[in-house]
Amino acid sequence: LGAALGRFVLVMNCDETFDFGAMGRLFCGLCQVGAFGCFDEFNRLEERILSAVSQQILAIQRGLLDRQPRIELVGRSIRLHENVGIFVTMNPGYAGRSNLPDNLKNLFRSVAMVVPDRNLIAQVMLYSQGIVHAEALSCKIVDLFQMCEARMSKQTHYDFGLRALKTLLVSAGGLKRLAQEASGRVVGENLARFETDVLIKGTCNNILPKLIKQDLAVFSDVLNEIFPNSEIIKMEDQNLRSNIVEICQKHDYVPNESFVQKVLQLHEVILMRHGIMCVGPVGCAKSAAIRTLLEAMEKADGRKGNLYIIDPKAMEKEALYGSLDGTTMEWTDGVFTSILRTVLDNQRGELDKRHWVVFDGDVDPEWAENLNSVLDDNKLLTLPS
Repeated sequence: LGAALGRFVLVMNCDETFDFGAMGRLFCGLCQVGAFGCFDEFNRLEERILSAVSQQILAIQRGLLDRQPRIELVGRSIRLHENVGIFVTMNPGYAGRSNLPDNLKNLFRSVAMVVPDRNLIAQVMLYSQGIVHAEALSCKIVDLFQMCEARMSKQTHYDFGLRALKTLLVSAGGLKRLAQEASGRVVGENLARFETDVLIKGTCNNILPKLIKQDLAVFSDVLNEIFPNSEIIKMEDQNLRSNIVEICQKHDYVPNESFVQKVLQLHEVILMRHGIMCVGPVGCAKSAAIRTLLEAMEKADGRKGNLYIIDPKAMEKEALYGSLDGTTMEWTDGVFTSILRTVLDNQRGELDKRHWVVFDGDVDPEWAENLNSVLDDNKLLTLPS
């Protein structure tokens, strides 16, 4: 909606540390610049804060209805821009969520979300990526994801939903352009086969890295049903492979095919996503794979890589993300935010280097929820500062 109307949209990932003052400061900023404010996971705020926030939203809405040039917020008179808009998103019934007070419910118009038409979304996205035979291929890709979801074992890290589908569709255009650069212009009937091969490769790159051993055969059968006579495409990058083997020998690792293949898969996933989760039991070489890939990529392109390892369970959430002093209103960075700030300050050419932050420990909603907006399309960390 913001893009269609030409409005600036700010997405805030709400957190229980957001208090009445922090929300008031955000509303003041939105009112003065006339931006849309989208408060994600709004019901993560405490119930007492939600009740107080409703008075601030009511003041803004009354000001807009009466076309007032200025309104009173947090004890200050601020300019009210006529384009300001406030939106909230929430998942009712989740653990750690509050119920919206009735006085707050009355201030918003509810919009229930329905299951989207995946075929249509896939078709439009493939066309936008330059895939000519998008209409036929979109149905096959959607069917493949749905069959994988139905037939494979139920693992907590499996995701065959719209977000995973979108990652594949966005990467399809890039893979096609790379393949065309290598093989030259393709036309006519050959183009249909060429695009199918590109999509099969993209599917393997997207799905293979997350499969457990017993689901590999299931994926092979599903791929054959959707794309007859097709085979699972292994990751191949001879330059990177030789670097991986060399790094393994340097650190006295055994560079067997399964480990090298897993490191190559990790590389493919990193090219498609900015947030990755390595899942597995203790001692299955997760950290070794990450370190090996970082060194191999540095050797391949000469770009220095920095690895920051944080144990999120070893500290309080405030120590990880930072905290705001309610009296002095002074913000103190946490371990994670200080790393981000150091990189962004670019005092020693940090932006020319590769930076990987590894949260090494159990995934707990207590600390992971704050990364919602970092890991989705917003790529933005929002804090109550």
